[in-house]
Amino acid sequence: MRDITISNALSIGNNQLKKINDNYINETFWILSKSLKKSKSELIINKNIIINSQQFNSFINLIQRRCMNEPLQLILESVPFYNYEFSTYKDVFIVRPETEICIDILKKFNRTFNSTLEVGCGLGCISITLSLQDLSSDILAIDINSKAIQASKLNAQKLGCNNVQFIHENIFDMQHTKKYDLIISNPPYIPITDIQDLDSNVILYDPLEALTDFNDGLNFYKHFSDFGDQLLTKNGIMLFEFGGQEQKNILENIFNVKHYKLSFFNDLNNIPRFLVVQLCN
Repeated sequence: MRDITISNALSIGNNQLKKINDNYINETFWILSKSLKKSKSELIINKNIIINSQQFNSFINLIQRRCMNEPLQLILESVPFYNYEFSTYKDVFIVRPETEICIDILKKFNRTFNSTLEVGCGLGCISITLSLQDLSSDILAIDINSKAIQASKLNAQKLGCNNVQFIHENIFDMQHTKKYDLIISNPPYIPITDIQDLDSNVILYDPLEALTDFNDGLNFYKHFSDFGDQLLTKNGIMLFEFGGQEQKNILENIFNVKHYKLSFFNDLNNIPRFLVVQLCN
C-alpha cells in the first residue's frame, strides 16, 4: 500500500460519503477522528502526516459501514444530547436532536420535579439529563427493551448520575405505588401502517417497538389520558413528543378532559412536536 496521509484519507472518505449525503465533509472528519483518536483541529494541523495501514483499514471499514446507511451515531459509538455525550448501542433507540427541546420546555416551569417517571428511556438521555441539570431529584425510568436498560445504566455510570432508577418494565402492566410531579415520554407514535415508508436506516437499526405501538401510534397517549390524573401529584405535568400536526389535532381530542390543560410546542423545523399536559386543581 502506498503511503496514505491524513489529507489522502479525508479525500478518499469524502469521495465515498458524498454519494449518500450532503454532510459528507463533516462526517468524514468525525469518522477519521474516531479512527485516529485525534480531534478535527489535530487532523487539519497534521494533514500531511502518514497514517499506518491498521488505522487506514479501520477508517475505510467505518466509511463502508456509513455507505451502507448505518447511522453515524452507531459508527461513532456516541450521540450528543444537551452537551453531554452518550454512548450508543446496537438495538437501542438513538435519541434525535429535537428531543433536547423537552429539557428547555421543562426549564420554563422554573421548578424542581421531586418525582419523575420516564416511559421509554432508550439510552437514558432524558432522565440522566434531568438529573444532571438538577431538574428532578427522584427519577424512575422504564423501558420494555432490556438492552435499553443496560445501555442507560452504563451511560448513567459514565456521566456520574446516581439518582435515576432504570427498570425493565411495560407501562401497561406496571403497578404504581406513588404519584409523580412529572411524567415524560417520547413514545412509539408511528402507526404500524406507516413503518414501511421510513428511511431504511431507521427500519434496519432502530428497534421496532421504539417506533410503533403496532397499532395507530396512539396507545400510549390514550393510556395517560385515562390514568394521568391518578398518576400525577397536584400541579403535576406530563410531557410527550408526538408525530406532528396531524397527531396534534388527534391529541387535542384524546386529552379533551376538564382536568387537563394542554400546551403545544414546535420542533426545530417549526412543526408541532411536544405536548405538555398539566393537571389542573
